[in-house]
Amino acid sequence: MRTFAAAIVLTCLAAPAMAQEVVENEVIKVFAGQWVQSKDPAQNGLLMYLTEDRARAGEYFSIRCEDGDRSVRLGFAKQLPKNARIKMLVDDTAVEANAAYTGDTQDASFAQGSVHGYRLDFADANARDGFLDQLGQGRRLAVGGQKIPLDLTGAGPALREQAAYCR
Repeated sequence: MRTFAAAIVLTCLAAPAMAQEVVENEVIKVFAGQWVQSKDPAQNGLLMYLTEDRARAGEYFSIRCEDGDRSVRLGFAKQLPKNARIKMLVDDTAVEANAAYTGDTQDASFAQGSVHGYRLDFADANARDGFLDQLGQGRRLAVGGQKIPLDLTGAGPALREQAAYCR
């Protein structure tokens, strides 16, 4: 795990230099300097959108495999109300999903210490897959409750690669 964490830190520091590139080593593959795909089988196909600003703000976005399907996860600095519904905008297209609390994670890069994690529960698999397709074709994702939007540059190839981990 330490090797994985160190690789992520080094990747984030070098992100501006590799904004359009795919950079790969034995632990991770990075798309456009911000989409980080773990190659560690124990990480369940984890694909994370990582930037220093979002990490400092306690805002996270990831996709992983769960029971053979893709699961979209969000992290927030503040805990959401019970039965929260998350509103998102992919470019100008609105998407909503329920947020299921998954627990807190200690994060040393976040000043308040803990990030509150949630799994997005879409209406069905078609709604989830449609959202992921939109991400792969979009330019920007804004997540309700998060201040810093995601730049979707590199998302298409990253999402295609991540999908292979769930098969």
